Amino acid sequence: MTTISQSDPTSEAVKKMVPPPQPGVSYVMRRCIVTELAPAKSGESAFVVQNPELVDCIITNVTVDITTAADAAKAALDIDVVSAPDSRGNGIIDGLSLATTGTFDRCAVAAGKAGGNPVSHPVSNPVRWDRRDGENDFITGTVMSANALNLAGLVVIEFIPLG
Repeated sequence: MTTISQSDPTSEAVKKMVPPPQPGVSYVMRRCIVTELAPAKSGESAFVVQNPELVDCIITNVTVDITTAADAAKAALDIDVVSAPDSRGNGIIDGLSLATTGTFDRCAVAAGKAGGNPVSHPVSNPVRWDRRDGENDFITGTVMSANALNLAGLVVIEFIPLG
């Protein structure tokens, strides 16, 4: 087993992190974007993130950490990959309740139908995120059903660049 220590020079630590080269195999690091979950009225975005990469990516998970719940019990969050910052969809998370604090990801039953509810809608597959300035290069989180004017928290988008 290879171990890395804080006393290792940076270049040596990086060498230990990557396996030996193999023909036809590329090693890439999973990346994460952390953005704030902002208060919003129904139909407005609580967050918008454009793909920072110049290559297409695969979104492996989206986690929502609600630290201050919405003021309306019916407020919900839909998350999807879309073509513009003002577009919305529910292909990643569909109807995540914003009424309580907690941490939820796209595979949680509480994340709604498209969030991967294994009983009613098994959609926890990875999602393609087009390169920056590509066709579908934004991820939006839209508040639905009621206002979420007290909402606060973080969103973590985990992804793997494809190039």
